[in-house]
Amino acid sequence: MRDNVIRTSLHNTYLNNFWEDGASLVVDELPICAGSSIADMAVVNGSLHAYEIKGTFDSLVRLPKQIADYSKVFDYVTVVTTQNHLRGVLALIPENCGVWLMREIDGEILKEVIREPSQNEDKEALSICQLLWKEEAFSLLQKYNKHKGFSNKRKWLLWEALANSLTISDLSIETRSIIKQRVGWKTSRFRN
Repeated sequence: MRDNVIRTSLHNTYLNNFWEDGASLVVDELPICAGSSIADMAVVNGSLHAYEIKGTFDSLVRLPKQIADYSKVFDYVTVVTTQNHLRGVLALIPENCGVWLMREIDGEILKEVIREPSQNEDKEALSICQLLWKEEAFSLLQKYNKHKGFSNKRKWLLWEALANSLTISDLSIETRSIIKQRVGWKTSRFRN
């Protein structure tokens, strides 16, 4: 089963309720850690949840680094995979990561929950800040009155200032709110 088949199934069935609830955003291909990794899918609502797809023809070589990066940013991580990768995925990821096994039966893509994700406690402030665009980071510094001297600085300096000024909890809340306010960004309804 190819990635695009799994992605379409996730959009049309298992993640469909997030499209409908009005409080969530489903994002495809979310770059994190300054582009070091890209989450295949992410749900942004009261938490950040990454979904990494490993289809039949994928390799698991990058999975440990991807999961390490995801752990810096996301509250929850779920690996969505196929039978041929199940054992390898379970061997490579930490216990707090969820695992969904996707199977095609009589033309229907079915999900089996192998393991539910638990909350990630290893998030890093700077990595969360890197989800913000430069203008967003500056606006957030303004909101907390930490913006003086940063109007013409590079985004890395803005991210560092935010990381040093706000708690991880506050950064997470603010970042989720900002991402959900982006207009027309990676949010086209993925339907077949």
